[in-house]
Amino acid sequence: MSKIERPWGHYELLHQEAQDSRVRLVVMQPHTQMTLQKHDKRSELWFVLHGQAKVHTLDSSSDYELMGVFGRHQQLWVSKSQWHQVSNDTDDELRMIEVQYGDDCNDEDVIRMGDGQAN
Repeated sequence: MSKIERPWGHYELLHQEAQDSRVRLVVMQPHTQMTLQKHDKRSELWFVLHGQAKVHTLDSSSDYELMGVFGRHQQLWVSKSQWHQVSNDTDDELRMIEVQYGDDCNDEDVIRMGDGQAN
């Protein structure tokens, strides 16, 4: 299991099945956020294990919009090509299971908007 450090925390690859699916543990430190991003070749399912995930998206008119706040044992689907941004606005660590599935699940399939922290 490899641990990849990021400015917002880290992730660990738990399982990969060919190139079309993989499972990661995502750990975000308090008061951090990922960049606003999307993926052209994959969708994602997030399951919150601990903490609280605040998720934003862009609506059809490109307005920044709150998708929701997700707590322990709640899940969220992110469709292919859907802009999304996760933040941890709390004083607690956020831990999520991320299931990626689609044509090609790799770290190069990401388009980022803005100049926030790297994912």
